[in-house]
Amino acid sequence: MNPSLCLFTDSLEPSGMGQHMLTLAAELRDDYDIACVCPPTSAGRRFLERADALGFDTLALTVRDGGSTRHQLRDWLRSRRIALFHGHAGIGWEGHDGIYAARAAGVPVVIRTEHLPYLLTAPDQRADHRRLLGQLDHLICVSAAAHASFLAVGVPEYQVCVVRNGIGPPTASTDRRGLREECGLPAGAHMILTVGRFTAQKGHRILIEAMPAVVVERPDAHFVWVGLGPLEAELRASVRERGLTDRVHFIGERTDVPDLMAAADLFVLPSLFEGLPLVVLEAMAAGLPIVGTDVCGTAEAVVDGVTGRLVDAGDAGTLAAAIVDALAEPDLAARWGAAGRRRVACLFSASRMAREMGDIYAGALTRHVPGARAEWLTSPVG
Repeated sequence: MNPSLCLFTDSLEPSGMGQHMLTLAAELRDDYDIACVCPPTSAGRRFLERADALGFDTLALTVRDGGSTRHQLRDWLRSRRIALFHGHAGIGWEGHDGIYAARAAGVPVVIRTEHLPYLLTAPDQRADHRRLLGQLDHLICVSAAAHASFLAVGVPEYQVCVVRNGIGPPTASTDRRGLREECGLPAGAHMILTVGRFTAQKGHRILIEAMPAVVVERPDAHFVWVGLGPLEAELRASVRERGLTDRVHFIGERTDVPDLMAAADLFVLPSLFEGLPLVVLEAMAAGLPIVGTDVCGTAEAVVDGVTGRLVDAGDAGTLAAAIVDALAEPDLAARWGAAGRRRVACLFSASRMAREMGDIYAGALTRHVPGARAEWLTSPVG
């Protein structure tokens, strides 16, 4: 009988983190009986529908701020004899109630992945996170830079480790010209793709500042933006004010991002901070040259001058120059794209990620259910 594994998030917009969880689950499904828990928001339901389609047990539940939902999760975990609880947090203050519910349920192994670096500044949030560490068997970071940020605030080295994000092989299969026309691009345009929620973190404002300089040098440049988010109205207004309406194509949330990447000429992610963005890995796997910011995670994926160009976060001038250079030298951009595809295949595969995570799981289960693992997994829960 396989051990039972629960993958949990309380994020209302799981997006890339949800994709990470599903990729991990798909890789481990032969070794674990997997369940997924997520809030029943619009994005959360899409995540749960995909998990259900893969054959995983699911629970739509928002577990925040204590109260009855924490008890509901506790009872649900007990009823399924969960052996290993793996919480996923988009930022340090998320996901605490799930961890406490798992401990209350008697789950033997409780693990947490932080998908961003340590960003907590409020004293109460920092104190809450310190208390949470006492409930964890392992804290996992998705990049070395994120790992360093947790060590810097005193997380014990023995408790925190790195498992870098990984992705499956690209699955694009589309008519490049037809998809570019669907996005509203004229013939002969250079398609510059950005994928990300419209939040301050993702740096769309900086990219808008960079656009006029790009368009002056490259009149054929068109920017295709995939995503939704709270800043959409503001960003649309800024695009109009700068006279860029015919250059920026807002195409909403899409399920065909791999196809869009195959149709694009350049991928740009101007984030102010990251953990290790899956969209950058996916774009590299698609053979796209990357222009990104020199921030946590992105800088571990993109090698400046080899697989793309890295610029300082928040610097519209250097961002514009990097985009112009990539469009002006197609042979160089093609070499960047090819090098990026090789780098992802070597270092950022889903199988490598799952193997490293599986080693952590197996080691923790062996330590915490010594000698009685099979008996525990098959015994009734009291």
